[in-house]
Amino acid sequence: MLNKKISTFLGLSILVLSLASCGKSENSTITNTTSTFNTSNVNNSTSSDSSSPVTSADFANLKLVTGENLAQKNSFKAEYSDLENNIEAVCNFASSTTVCVQNYQSVYRVSFNGHGWVTSTTHTLYGWGSGVIYYKALLEDGSYLYKLITNEHVVSGDSSCVEGEEEYQIYDENYDENISAELIGKNEAADIAVLQFVSEREYNAVALEDSSNIKVGSYVVAMGTPISLNYYNTATFGMVSKLSIDSIQHDATINSGNSGGPLFSLNGNLVGINNAKLSGTTSSGSTIEGIYFAISNSVVSDAVYGITNAKELVL
Repeated sequence: MLNKKISTFLGLSILVLSLASCGKSENSTITNTTSTFNTSNVNNSTSSDSSSPVTSADFANLKLVTGENLAQKNSFKAEYSDLENNIEAVCNFASSTTVCVQNYQSVYRVSFNGHGWVTSTTHTLYGWGSGVIYYKALLEDGSYLYKLITNEHVVSGDSSCVEGEEEYQIYDENYDENISAELIGKNEAADIAVLQFVSEREYNAVALEDSSNIKVGSYVVAMGTPISLNYYNTATFGMVSKLSIDSIQHDATINSGNSGGPLFSLNGNLVGINNAKLSGTTSSGSTIEGIYFAISNSVVSDAVYGITNAKELVL
């Protein structure tokens, strides 16, 4: 389990783990893959504050048709005889369940006005990560209630942020407007958070992969928004490199912005939630590459249950 989170400038979270005792380089770090805001990275044609924040009262008044979770359990490996078509099917489904989670915070600013130092606050896009929809329920007005999983460090701030003024929006490059979302809860130890939003947009919801289908050597697909919003829902392909009780090491490339995004099996089901990469150099100066981590389904399901107090994930 990753040990300790340290917040740095603009909310980029870093997990620093001493690996000397494991025979690794002391100058390697495990880095959470959250992206910080940079104006040059933003697609300017997309509105960043198009809807008012929703409240708990808004969601309490929603009228569900049945409350049934419309998440889809897939078996693409049995449906496709060749690998390329199988991966294409997984990517198509993954893109329909994966969104970008934007984290707005009111940030303290200190400036000198000629007479003295003045403290003010600015409400700004603090950073973003990825998220995967795991719950979809039809509402009486024909729209849908969606719930999604992301990383706790994607929705958190640091000491420079004003507590209680957080705001979350769902970004989708296919639309001109963002959607306001509500944070249901988060588990810092597990690095899992759950949000919900309402929309008429048609997204799919993901089901969990059977643990027996997750093995070293199994192919996986990662989906998310790395580096820039211009790379919304980028897919990468790799395999499971190592399994532990609470994490999955794999080599499907992830970068800043992939935090909270899904790792899929070739069946098209959720294997884990991407949250970190090993970066830095070895003692000989070689760059560390291709070592990425996802939170395992067992940790994800326990954390979501603890947050929502409901067994909503489809197995």
